[in-house]
Amino acid sequence: KFVNTAANHRRMIELTGCDNIGIQLDWFHVNMEELDPYEAAMDAQPLLWHLHFRDSNSLTPGYGKTDFRSVMRALKRTGYSGYCTIESAPMVPDADTAAKDGIDYLKMMERFAEYQLDPSFPNGYALPERI
Repeated sequence: KFVNTAANHRRMIELTGCDNIGIQLDWFHVNMEELDPYEAAMDAQPLLWHLHFRDSNSLTPGYGKTDFRSVMRALKRTGYSGYCTIESAPMVPDADTAAKDGIDYLKMMERFAEYQLDPSFPNGYALPERI
């Protein structure tokens, strides 16, 4: 059986009984295998150790269709403070710009993720109650 979702990875690690194995989520692949990026981030807890921020089209975050606002909301909700990298293939227009654009975009999504009106709203798209 393939292990291609965050929940499957977490279960496989739990079955090993090892405490030195964690999950690395790559949002490019999450887009292909998961139905909801928020749920994927939640399903990986508490074993989420590393994140690869790459958008749905393999470019820098913000240049594709990944719902990084939901991702950031899940990470804030769980208190994730681990490592992350920004990936882009190709580096458009160059590596420095791709990195800066990705960081700026993710910081903006992090700020947007702090607000929601009602937990019953899908992905918390309304404002002003803080999580």
